[in-house]
Amino acid sequence: MQSFRTILPPLPGLPQIQTDDRLLSIGSCFAQHIGDLFQRGRWSIDLNPFGILYHPFPILRGLERLLEETLYTKEDLFFHQEQWHSFDHHGQFSGSDSADVLSVMNERLIKGSNQLKKADLLLLTLGTANGFVEISSRQVVANCHKLPGQRFNKTFFAQEAIQQRLTKVIKRITSQFSKIKIIITVSPVRHLRDGLIANQRSKASLLLAVAELEKQFSAVHYFPAYELMIDDLRDYRFYKNDLMHPTEMAIDYVWEYFRNCCFPETTQIYYDEILKINKELTHRPRRPDSAAHQQFVEQLKKKISALEEKYPNLNFEDSKL
Repeated sequence: MQSFRTILPPLPGLPQIQTDDRLLSIGSCFAQHIGDLFQRGRWSIDLNPFGILYHPFPILRGLERLLEETLYTKEDLFFHQEQWHSFDHHGQFSGSDSADVLSVMNERLIKGSNQLKKADLLLLTLGTANGFVEISSRQVVANCHKLPGQRFNKTFFAQEAIQQRLTKVIKRITSQFSKIKIIITVSPVRHLRDGLIANQRSKASLLLAVAELEKQFSAVHYFPAYELMIDDLRDYRFYKNDLMHPTEMAIDYVWEYFRNCCFPETTQIYYDEILKINKELTHRPRRPDSAAHQQFVEQLKKKISALEEKYPNLNFEDSKL
């Protein structure tokens, strides 16, 4: 029978993720999606300590901050439209009180730095090679925060520039943390505001840079999230109404591919066991005080205790029973 899909076979050689691995995930909204799924599996993961980032340079600047544990000060902020902002952070960190903003930023930085120091796996998702360069500082910003457009130059960064910057930071990380593995993805989210041609050239620049990194570093591995969306799921039904972002169905498909590539059998079993418990934890009884529900709760507590004994790194302290 003729096939009407271009199926990507499982990719060999990707790092095998264990149940007690510690992870750090940084990058675009796709990094957020995958990180959320790891959180659902109750891994020790720190997810986007600077918020969602799209361009490689702000991502790498953030990693350097984590390596050096350089805290932010008020001089790193600017005031616009009654809010304090940082060019290193997503708008979710902005706020009306500079002290509160700095407190949250530095708390997340310290947490991310500590996670990087003990991480088994670093997940990086690159979104675009087109960046907004703030004219006075000459830095690619993580977010323009609705400042006037004349403060920025929109710039396309070719493979060589991205590759050089990635090489410098990854060399620091792998030299300092010899056990760490790095999985890099190129986000399948399409940047249609740049136009279709500019978006394709942007993705090509990222893909070529990562290909060279794989040759340079044995710790670096490419995961084909981009190809899974563009080729395997080549249909607009797998995109949301904006025709840019993948649907939940598409994200689940990419995640299943990731599981099949990166989860050994023991981790597959672990993840399925966690999902079963998570499903039972979301159960909302009609009669919470009934004997049947109390029996259900006691049985669930026993299941959780058995899992925590089986996997010492696991805890359900955040689950109220």
